[in-house]
Amino acid sequence: MLNELYPGAREHVYLDVAAVGLVSTRVRDAVATVLDDHVARGIAAGADWTAASERTRGVIAELIGGRATNVAYTQNTSTGIALVANGLDWRHGDNVVVPADEFPSNFYPWLALRRHGVEIREVPMRAGRAELERLAELIDARTRVVAISAVQYTSGHRYDLARIRERCGDALLVVDGTQAAGALVIDADADGIDALVVSAHKWMLGPFGIGFVHFSDRAMERLNPSTTGWLSVEHPFDFDHEPRLASSARRFESGTFNAAGIAGLDAAISIVLELGRHTVENIVLGNAAHLQERLTARGLQVLRSTDPDECSGIVIFTTGDQAADAAIHAQLTESGIRCSLRKAGVRFSPHYYNTDDDLHEAVATIR
Repeated sequence: MLNELYPGAREHVYLDVAAVGLVSTRVRDAVATVLDDHVARGIAAGADWTAASERTRGVIAELIGGRATNVAYTQNTSTGIALVANGLDWRHGDNVVVPADEFPSNFYPWLALRRHGVEIREVPMRAGRAELERLAELIDARTRVVAISAVQYTSGHRYDLARIRERCGDALLVVDGTQAAGALVIDADADGIDALVVSAHKWMLGPFGIGFVHFSDRAMERLNPSTTGWLSVEHPFDFDHEPRLASSARRFESGTFNAAGIAGLDAAISIVLELGRHTVENIVLGNAAHLQERLTARGLQVLRSTDPDECSGIVIFTTGDQAADAAIHAQLTESGIRCSLRKAGVRFSPHYYNTDDDLHEAVATIR
């Protein structure tokens, strides 16, 4: 059974992947193997780690419908977004279009561009989603970036990224995929995503401190590395005085990579690929739908779209009273049900390792 790979899922009813995902024993073992190798062989292990990191680019590309040459490793979502924010040649009067309630990782870096005279145009939110008609109205000839999450963390709303791409014109489409990748099917190239930025520690069920960006060819042409180092170049071990930047997305990686984190990321993605991307999505969406049905039957208001194409693994419910929601969250936590409290209500986020018994216990615990 899948949950045998996740001891944490046996100790608790873990429905909090949208905050921090559990790692599997396979991820733990992959990270530990790299560290054991470091202990035993030091620099002699470096070539093996480099080869493994290159293979993992292909694993990432398979997961998100992209290309290995266009994958760059990052520390987290914020550093990935910063590659775009700091990589464009901004001019006074340029603008960025972004939903008003984006997660800070996909909002704060754009606000910092005001010092260059860049206007931040906020798309109004309605019922937990950005109004796409208004988004289109805000885009003009001076829009350099349209930034949005694949899944809105405050509501669980899943955006139609290909439809948004059609509205972007010449602007780069930058997508925070952290609340989607590893659970929902993403096809970066087919959807026209110019920069798909993902942190591994949520739905990817990977380690902390590792993530990636997948760039389109167009983004690769427009962006300049904001930080360059010895690994940014085509031939790092030549130690040239005037080096040539790597032709691949590796040009955006400045220094020594996180070998242990990459190994853990590879192990996490491999489970998804073994199960099948669409199978994982169906399990996640099925678990979320079952939670919705049971919560609704208990008389609770579930803030989730009636359109299946707009649904994700996030399920937020409320009593309509924030104090009562907080009390329910405290009660669930005390009973060993891991979930989050957000402004809109209590947030459940199940993954593929959750069982029907988990879902039943979580809802039955609410008094």
